[in-house]
Amino acid sequence: MSKIEIVDNFLNEDDFEELRKFLMSPRSQWRFVDFIAHKDGRDNDKDGYFVHSFTDRDPNTFKERFLISPDYQKVSRLMECIKKKLNYSQILRVRSSLYPRREKQKPDPFHVDYNFNHKVCIFYVNTNNGFTLFENGKKVKSVANRLMIFDGLEKHCSVVQTDATARYIININLLL
Repeated sequence: MSKIEIVDNFLNEDDFEELRKFLMSPRSQWRFVDFIAHKDGRDNDKDGYFVHSFTDRDPNTFKERFLISPDYQKVSRLMECIKKKLNYSQILRVRSSLYPRREKQKPDPFHVDYNFNHKVCIFYVNTNNGFTLFENGKKVKSVANRLMIFDGLEKHCSVVQTDATARYIININLLL
């Protein structure tokens, strides 16, 4: 398995609090998705989750697939800090996710976000007992203000929390 890099306290306290307060407030708009990883029906339980798409670009043309979120500036400081760390060449997608609490923990389906070389950054907005799981069993806990970086071809999945009303993350896909 490729290297997983974890950076705790990634944003300074003020930038983190501004982003956290926005995502966890009624000002943030969410859309419900009734599948976790696959549109083709492999997700049997249909637990679903909520997303806010900040940007989503076609991987061939890099043109926006949808309108850029009017709230994109809320993640601009996060993206500046990631740019300093990774010096990426292209943003593919920046999407926040809100996972409602479940009664028991079980892994969602393993997946890759894109079937070509890319980097994934997952920024954890709140601390809870949910985590990201990799096929080899490696777990990365949801800890507020933590950034995880890994090879996008590594199969991974979410394991949703049972202790907090919601788990908030930001999933970022990049080309280096």
